[in-house]
Amino acid sequence: MGTESNVKEIYDACNELAKDPTNFVLNQFCEFGNHLGHYEVTGRALGHVFEHAAAAMGRPNMRLAAFTSATGSAGTIAAGDRLKDDYGTKIVAVEALECPTMLENGFGEHNIQGIGDKHIPLIHNVTNTDVVVAVSDRATDELDVLFNTPEGRAYLADNKGISSELIAALEHFGFSAICNTLAAIKTAKLLGLGPDDAIITIATDGAALYPSERAKTLASRFGNDFTRVHAAEVFGEHLANVTTDSMIECTERDRNRIFNLGYYTWVEQQGTPFELFEARRSQSFWKGLRRYLPVWDELIVEFNARVSSAG
Repeated sequence: MGTESNVKEIYDACNELAKDPTNFVLNQFCEFGNHLGHYEVTGRALGHVFEHAAAAMGRPNMRLAAFTSATGSAGTIAAGDRLKDDYGTKIVAVEALECPTMLENGFGEHNIQGIGDKHIPLIHNVTNTDVVVAVSDRATDELDVLFNTPEGRAYLADNKGISSELIAALEHFGFSAICNTLAAIKTAKLLGLGPDDAIITIATDGAALYPSERAKTLASRFGNDFTRVHAAEVFGEHLANVTTDSMIECTERDRNRIFNLGYYTWVEQQGTPFELFEARRSQSFWKGLRRYLPVWDELIVEFNARVSSAG
């Protein structure tokens, strides 16, 4: 049975499907368009959000210190490459503590859906990563219950004085979004960031995706009776006491170790040419990819014009 940590089964199934010439497989883990799309579009959007927020707060000297992103296909984290180019932002790669691939070379399985698959995606620009952080799926599971049950929301309002608007917004935080947010808190503590430093992240999924998982957590950990006491315990453990455990600031050796983990998947298993695999170690490779962006823009404009004229 596969879990959130077993992507090999997906590759095997897709390779079988690819034998049929009527099928065309887009592998998000190795399609460099995934990286480039997030570099150009998501990266620009996040930069706009940061500048708008800094202006709205009257903080023109605010620094965009870090960007935290859990790594699934490693598409979204490419936005960090753009933010680093434009603002000098540190890129923080996030994974599940129960499957610490970048930290501990990959073992175990976890429940933070959509991230962390015991391998390094081909499109992950590993040698541009500054920090690696692991977040426990126990934290994401239990905070999901806190944010999405009447008792949990009442605790946040009555005991913590959190506004109704913010509590309502928490339904937009699914497992990986909670993971990204916890990683941002851990990063602020690890790097000693202050009031003039901003961290940006993404709510990559919403709680509406996980009612069945929430039911499992309620049954297995709270006996289907989540109380105010449970809410206080969850808040105290996972939000009030966020630590800098299971984090590293990457040295060159760390980056190369993590990069090398991809060899087995891509060269030995998937047949990626070694020259292409190794070229990705240099930032010149990733910068070279960006020459395709204006070409694609022209193709999109041309396509839209054809569709418009045909309509």
